[in-house]
Amino acid sequence: MGRIKMLLGAVCLALATVANAGALENEFHGDFTAQFDVSNFNRTPTTDYNAAGGGYYDPTGVKKNQNASNFIEQRALLHYSAKADSVLKLVTAFELNYAYWGNGSNDAGSGSGGATGTDFINFITKNVYLDYSPHENINLKLGMMPNNDSFKGVLFDTDMAGVLVSGKYGRLSQSVGFFRLEDKGADKDLVVGLSTKDMFMLDSKVQISPGLKVGAAYYFFRDGTPDGTTNTVVAAVPDRIITVNDVYGNQYPVTLPGTGSPAVTTPNYNDIRMHVLGLNAEYVLNRVTLNGFAIYETGTSNNRTTSAFAGNLGAKIKKGVGLIRVEFLYVSGDRPGSSTSGAFYNVPGSSGGHGYLANEMTMIGRDKNALMSNNSLVFNADNRGQGQIGGYLGYDRPFTPAFDMSFNVGFVAAAEDNAAKPFIYNDGIISDIKNGSKFLGSELNAEANYKVRDDLKLSARTGYAILGEYYKGVALHDPPMNVYDVKLLVKYNF
Repeated sequence: MGRIKMLLGAVCLALATVANAGALENEFHGDFTAQFDVSNFNRTPTTDYNAAGGGYYDPTGVKKNQNASNFIEQRALLHYSAKADSVLKLVTAFELNYAYWGNGSNDAGSGSGGATGTDFINFITKNVYLDYSPHENINLKLGMMPNNDSFKGVLFDTDMAGVLVSGKYGRLSQSVGFFRLEDKGADKDLVVGLSTKDMFMLDSKVQISPGLKVGAAYYFFRDGTPDGTTNTVVAAVPDRIITVNDVYGNQYPVTLPGTGSPAVTTPNYNDIRMHVLGLNAEYVLNRVTLNGFAIYETGTSNNRTTSAFAGNLGAKIKKGVGLIRVEFLYVSGDRPGSSTSGAFYNVPGSSGGHGYLANEMTMIGRDKNALMSNNSLVFNADNRGQGQIGGYLGYDRPFTPAFDMSFNVGFVAAAEDNAAKPFIYNDGIISDIKNGSKFLGSELNAEANYKVRDDLKLSARTGYAILGEYYKGVALHDPPMNVYDVKLLVKYNF
């Protein structure tokens, strides 16, 4: 620990020396959010603590009535930029999380190195990258950076390591990049660079007219990381004890060694090569803005051909001082018995971070205010290979310069029935029967924001979701109860 302190001290001294010489401009900013949550949805056995995990709501095999959770979580984002001049700077961002008050973060003192010590478990490096503009129309980013697709986060919206070159030429803007999303070589092959998950991207936009912008993008995903399964190379053979006689005829045991246990296994690897082609557009006419996209995916996923589609239509209509929002999203799913998979591919696993937030939902879709507890009925665009069909309507209304509200309603259904649908329970015993409905549920929510001052905001957000027939009977004895979530937030920007 002493060496770390010495190193940090040396870095700070070097930065201070350069800054005093007038060669470096330092910029600090960030935000702090504390959030009180009361819910029978978040931090319950149906979400954070269900058997499946992964953020999806899953009431399978749990009791119908869930006790309401109540907890406070907090997050601080710290941004630091070291600006050499107008064209070159180092950009960093750090995240300090506290999952919820009382979660052991005070069990270990500062610098103790304990498993729950605040110096270690709560600190995350989000961004460290160089931002260089060698020409007024060209920008280069190198390192761990935020990156999002051109399709409202359906594919990805997260931090990733790579290189991104962007250019603007009149009405045309274009980006090309390569990103390494995951590397499991050190864990599985002892050769870094073999078991990787990579992405190549090419994104272009053209301003056709002052009110019309169209774009096209191509992404190529290659995934060769372990898929979580193993293949037995040598079966486990236990030691065997036999009885033999010595030269005097006395019996004694002899152990014949086996191969040991467990069996010798090797990991199985993904073989995913996915081509993604998409078009997007935005059209502004007076008080109406129309936008949308269409995505087609083709390739192979572990020896199965994929042909998948996603489409979106959105509108924003200014009505008086308010704003009406309309969103529709369709994502194809995998149809049982089909030789070609219709399951939509988005960046999976630890590389994820994608999320369709334009619907402004709190439970049937991802909540924009989610911190460490991030759950929903439809957690990822692919919806566990089932796809989705969703429609959403919202209204934003400012009442004073300091106070505004928004109201949202939406529904969502699975696009296809497949193995991901849960079995129902009869008298507390699981059956081999599934519901015939694809309807997941509908939600109504409202949000109020009050600006105490320019840098401090108070918010309240409440939602109630009515579960669809998709979930009927999947709890132990009855359909699971409808779910709700109430959040109170304090946010400080600096």
